[in-house]
Amino acid sequence: MRPYLDCHNHIGRTIDRVPPVGQNTAMCLTRFAQTHIHAAISMPTAVGSPIARGIVDIRHQNEVIARACADFPGVFPIGLALIEERFGKLGIEEAEKAMSELGLVGIVGHPPIAEWCIPFVEAAAAREGLVNLHMHNPLMDKIAAIFPHCTFISHASTWGAENLAKHDNVFFEVVQYPDGPNSQWDFAWFADKVGRERLIFGADLPYYDYRVLQKTIEEAPIDDDLKDRIAHKNLAALIKRFNPEWSLPEAPPKEVRVYDPEELWAVNPDNPVRLTVFA
Repeated sequence: MRPYLDCHNHIGRTIDRVPPVGQNTAMCLTRFAQTHIHAAISMPTAVGSPIARGIVDIRHQNEVIARACADFPGVFPIGLALIEERFGKLGIEEAEKAMSELGLVGIVGHPPIAEWCIPFVEAAAAREGLVNLHMHNPLMDKIAAIFPHCTFISHASTWGAENLAKHDNVFFEVVQYPDGPNSQWDFAWFADKVGRERLIFGADLPYYDYRVLQKTIEEAPIDDDLKDRIAHKNLAALIKRFNPEWSLPEAPPKEVRVYDPEELWAVNPDNPVRLTVFA
């Protein structure tokens, strides 16, 4: 299989899903080793996290990502800091610290996202940072327009392709499905709509068994150049904007541990592409 780079990797735990899911850094490396993922942009999970210690929990989650980037710089060349509505200005300051002191290159927000995120994006834009808001809607259209020097990763949905392609600061993430579980990927259509240089692969660990999507890409009736662009070429160029010294590793990381496959890739029987591992 060709090399893959992942624009959407979470490290941490999500506790409000049933069953809960999560992965630590070591488990992530083992999954990458088995699936030809050579490197990834990483970020905290946070969705549903109790945040019992307040802003300290946000700081801890950002430190986990910064530590992964420091310990495994080839595999985790850049990382994003978590933003949370509930902490207001204190949360903005924490995001600024994560970018200025921890070396993270931008921010990630989880649904539900509303206009409360704009001051956080402003902090990232001041640093010409990278932003993933898990959003492809009219608010994303507005934010991409008012922050032209910020780079955004948005879901490659039909709506997104038709309404966000006008913004040259938006990259489009090929992740899970374009428009819900019953929709099918037409990569040639998306490449025509947004430009083949802006489509990038997203695994969305620890939530999704992305091996399904890799198979879809590998078997798609498109040319090898487009497959390579989605799999790794476009994201490699994007990563190098924020980490010019980084280069694509020649191989995936080594397996940290020998897992029982049923443990590493366990899925929800009611939704067989949803992982259920809680590491």
